[in-house]
Amino acid sequence: MVEAGASALECQGLTKRFAGLEAVRDINLQISAGERRAIIGPNGAGKTTLFNLISGEIRVTRGQIKIFGKDITHMPSHRRVYLGLGRTFQITNLFPTLTLLENLLIAAMGLKRMKFSMLRPLSTYPDIHKRAQELLESVGMAGKAKEPVKNLSHGEQRQVEIALALITNPTLVLLDEPTAGLSPGESAMMTGIIQKFDPSITVLIIEHDMDVAYQVADQITVLHQGFIFAEGNQSEISNNPKVQEIYLGEEESC
Repeated sequence: MVEAGASALECQGLTKRFAGLEAVRDINLQISAGERRAIIGPNGAGKTTLFNLISGEIRVTRGQIKIFGKDITHMPSHRRVYLGLGRTFQITNLFPTLTLLENLLIAAMGLKRMKFSMLRPLSTYPDIHKRAQELLESVGMAGKAKEPVKNLSHGEQRQVEIALALITNPTLVLLDEPTAGLSPGESAMMTGIIQKFDPSITVLIIEHDMDVAYQVADQITVLHQGFIFAEGNQSEISNNPKVQEIYLGEEESC
């Protein structure tokens, strides 16, 4: 159990340098347990790089990362999962020839160090089978549990990725642009799914769609050129003239 008000995530002086470019610069970020926080900013602001540092996909140049008080700065990504970290990616990260249910079972078995066998009936994995079915139901995909992933639309694959991020019972979930490439109707459905997450789960979401960010997040952090440019609630961010300037400037340059 995570104590209410405890810090789910702390980044102190977090910096990532690629050759001469600092993609992320001296990020100081604190997310409380159970909080919903959106990370927004123009293209190239450092949002995905920040996620890659937190999840362990890339190494930190300087600074420290803690999850629920434990220093994970130099910890491999698979060990971060054991500590309760779940994540989705901008590009779907599924096994296309396996069914939805098989994708979830494999993810769950990886955490439990179990071996998946294509010749073994799914019913012989009762606990994780039940959990997988429940998650597919929660994202509206239970009716396609035995469908190969390759037969799904892009929007449906995004829904399965949400289930995949939750199958390990995480306490902190990173959602990297979950509505990217979705139609307005699919985006609304995805927003509803995220809003129904267990309130004990801390959510950090990168989102280009400001409406989605405002609907799912309690607080907004704005990144610009690798550093935190502004933070606040919906009203504070939407009325911040400097934030408006960043987004208007990006639109004018397109």
